Amino acid sequence: MTKRERNVVSLTDVRLPELRAEIADLRERLQNVTEIFNENEQSFKIIAEIALALQQCESVEDLDDAVGGAMIERSADHARFYVEQPELYWTELKHVRALNSLNSSLSESLAALTFTKCEACRSETYKALLDVNVIDPASLAQIPVSHRSLKGVLIIGAEDPDFFANDVGTLFLDFLGATLACSANRILAKSSTNSFDGDSLETAS
Repeated sequence: MTKRERNVVSLTDVRLPELRAEIADLRERLQNVTEIFNENEQSFKIIAEIALALQQCESVEDLDDAVGGAMIERSADHARFYVEQPELYWTELKHVRALNSLNSSLSESLAALTFTKCEACRSETYKALLDVNVIDPASLAQIPVSHRSLKGVLIIGAEDPDFFANDVGTLFLDFLGATLACSANRILAKSSTNSFDGDSLETAS
């Protein structure tokens, strides 16, 4: 075997393991990308189902059912929507509440919220916001809900402390908040008008 042939064989012996390692690395990265894609697709389906349920709401009661039903069934463990309106016509609702029904510290904190915040929380905070007893720690997503005259905060809770971790992406949660804002503004504005009309009729009679 000539010196040139020995050099070629030696180069091949070196490069083959390197190429195999590169191929294995590319396969692993492709698998990771595929897993992320599948997770995002599943998350989008969940958010889309909730968004459709919100859009189909026609009354305050429908909205209450969607917040307490669709969101919980398809996303996390508990949910509540706090609105900066104290009208009495929805005080009996379970999942849609007036923001001022919370203590002043929590209501002021939520009212000042300008971006979606995900974090672990103590059981006391979870109880105060969602009226559910859990074991420390749990986690919360706090989502600003604002459209036209409507302003509020959607609280979604999970007993898993890592479910809404600090590094969780908020793109889908922001979309959910925007969808809820549009539906809630339409429904609550209509309910408010009907309530005032009823008061006017009672006064006139």
